[in-house]
Amino acid sequence: MTPYATYQYIWGMSTRTAKNLLFIITIAFFISGFVNITFSLLALLCMVIPFIMVYRDRKLSWCQGACPRADYLTKIGRFSLRKPVPRSLVSAKTRQIVLSYFCVNLMFIGLSTFMVSQGKLAPIDRVRFLIFLEIPWSLPQLVVLDRIPDVLIHFSYRLYSIMFTSTVLGTVLAILYKPRTWCGVCPMNTMSANVLRNLKRG
Repeated sequence: MTPYATYQYIWGMSTRTAKNLLFIITIAFFISGFVNITFSLLALLCMVIPFIMVYRDRKLSWCQGACPRADYLTKIGRFSLRKPVPRSLVSAKTRQIVLSYFCVNLMFIGLSTFMVSQGKLAPIDRVRFLIFLEIPWSLPQLVVLDRIPDVLIHFSYRLYSIMFTSTVLGTVLAILYKPRTWCGVCPMNTMSANVLRNLKRG
């Protein structure tokens, strides 16, 4: 085997290994919330990188092989009941409903964060499911950072909550149906596909 062929083999093997370990990023994200909630700001990367990759590759590279949650759902899917997926669950109408809910959620996050910054709303200090259902326990903060503005703590909990909600929903769907059923209605997938469609038209 030539040196170049050896390099290609090692590179290919390491790339495949890295892709199979993407799920660790999802687990590490939720663990980081127990270290300090501000680590949840990393969720912003998951909302930006997919679009960067669409513009760069002109395909859904993030959804097709780089999304840590997709890899996590694939791993969870090993325990799936694999019931038939209802057509209505992955229909265009459902995708639009989920996307609309996601946009409303982002708008609510932005508005509430602004109100906290103006002192008109107390910052939340609990994780919430589906925007308003408060989880009845606090996340332990193993590392306490002084002088973190209330607005940043509030924003961090909101981001953690939106990631928590979508991951719980994705896990339930993965166990009931196919592993990546959530990917069919994921708002990032829907928006990325819309952007890609517009790029191809242009």
